[in-house]
Amino acid sequence: MRTGTTIAFIVSLLIQVSYPLAVTLLFRRAQRPPWAVFIYGALVYALFQLFTWLPLSVYLDATLGARMTSQGAAFFWLLALAGIGALLEEGGRWLGYRFLFRRDKIKLTWRNGVMYGLGHGAVETLLLFAGLTFVTMLAYILLGQFDLDGLVTSLGAEGSPALIKALRSILDMTWDQPLVVAMERLLALPHQVAWSLMVMTSLFYRRKRWFALALAYHTSIAVLVPSLASLAGFAVAEGVNLLFALFSLWIISRLREAPTLEAA
Repeated sequence: MRTGTTIAFIVSLLIQVSYPLAVTLLFRRAQRPPWAVFIYGALVYALFQLFTWLPLSVYLDATLGARMTSQGAAFFWLLALAGIGALLEEGGRWLGYRFLFRRDKIKLTWRNGVMYGLGHGAVETLLLFAGLTFVTMLAYILLGQFDLDGLVTSLGAEGSPALIKALRSILDMTWDQPLVVAMERLLALPHQVAWSLMVMTSLFYRRKRWFALALAYHTSIAVLVPSLASLAGFAVAEGVNLLFALFSLWIISRLREAPTLEAA
């Protein structure tokens, strides 16, 4: 176990926990959207992603994805998973606008759309990624106290190469890996807000192309960033993700300038 990697885990967790909360509190103070909108965004993400798509995608990847051995088949499988995941997430977002907002008579305004997206992004980071980072950190610290070969023998896992590989990958983690996760979370929040506003715009103007654009944009990021990470490394992938994040911020800014949307 290396001290630098442990410190990197702690820094990553602090960023992942504080960043979405700080952004939400600052936006709430500046624009005064209702907290109910944030809660709805969190609930919708939890229902359509954490409790539905996440376990289903893990199952599908373990059963069907394991058969995709060629590079082309693996890419099309990634594309299929990304498309279905985007459809469920954006579809859930649409249903939240359509029924939860209407039930409480919440207007489709820019500030409410942003707060709704922040609810999505906050629960994604706090419950999913920060949770996984915390569990991985604990595993890294605990495994560092034992001899791996002796631990495998005591567990009777000599015949489980997948388990041994997973344990070894945790032990071999370097200091930059937790920080890459934190950086990815920094860049992901603008995407959530941009998609939220695009889906809201499709409802406000009754134009399906805005929903289709949100779906296509979501799928593109979900495919391109991990593909580039695999082919060219995390530096290239996160560089492209940074460009996407800047584009998402541009979308957020442009939709704020829509006078009829903000006046609704």
